[in-house]
Amino acid sequence: MQRTHEDVRSQALVGKVRALFAPDHLLLGAVLVLGWAALIAWTGNGSVGWQARLCADADAAIAACRVVAPASDGKVS
Repeated sequence: MQRTHEDVRSQALVGKVRALFAPDHLLLGAVLVLGWAALIAWTGNGSVGWQARLCADADAAIAACRVVAPASDGKVS
């Protein structure tokens, strides 16, 4: 049986997918996701987050604390 160019390409694609889903890559991805979730949980989000605590004591001089008012016509410019 003779291999065609498509067979070689599909085998290469399957090899890349298998390498992507190898246990070491999945473990790395899981560690990154869990680390990110732990960081968000530790620093807080929403009304108890670090930015809310920072802006509670500041005036509108800090750009991150300013409230953006929508335009009167509803369009974003």
